[in-house]
Amino acid sequence: MNDRGRRRRILHELLGRRRDKERRVRFTMACMACVAMLSACAAVMVVSPASAHSPSVAACSAMMRWPVEQARMVGAFDAPDKPWLPGHRGVDLAVVEGAAVVAPADGVVAFAGKVAGKDVVTIRHGDAQGALTSTFEPAVAEKAVGTRVGKGERFAHAEGESDHCDGECLHWGLKTGERDYADPAGKVRPVRIGLKTPR
Repeated sequence: MNDRGRRRRILHELLGRRRDKERRVRFTMACMACVAMLSACAAVMVVSPASAHSPSVAACSAMMRWPVEQARMVGAFDAPDKPWLPGHRGVDLAVVEGAAVVAPADGVVAFAGKVAGKDVVTIRHGDAQGALTSTFEPAVAEKAVGTRVGKGERFAHAEGESDHCDGECLHWGLKTGERDYADPAGKVRPVRIGLKTPR
């Protein structure tokens, strides 16, 4: 190999090392930014148990918030294999009678009344939440049907007849269509942030 070829090879290797170093720097900076963002979210959540429902944490990653303060789940979602089969189409949250019920996301009060003898209130959420409908029972509305409510705004309280928990809980169901239900707990958990590695 002549001098010119050697110089070309050395230059090629130097450029390759430089590109690798730039990739490593970009990757490190992206990792640091991601860690900083996650740390900020975690710091807000550690402040107090109630802070887990604050708009600042919701902005980190959660699509919705719990409809009651200090949420404690006493009944988990259990989707039926077929729409007509039995199952638990929502979550049960421990409450005392009269506890405030707040909107898990922006929406419109769509229904308030009795369904099969049970006191029910529903909120229809907009396109940002994928046209979801939240259903709460036993609940009594404090806002008229057609009223727009913001995320975290009180619109009802836990009270009335229901076949869930003997009056000691609030059932939150989340419909994604006419007969399809989603797990509400999955909408309030932080969404995992994926970091794409450079090639």
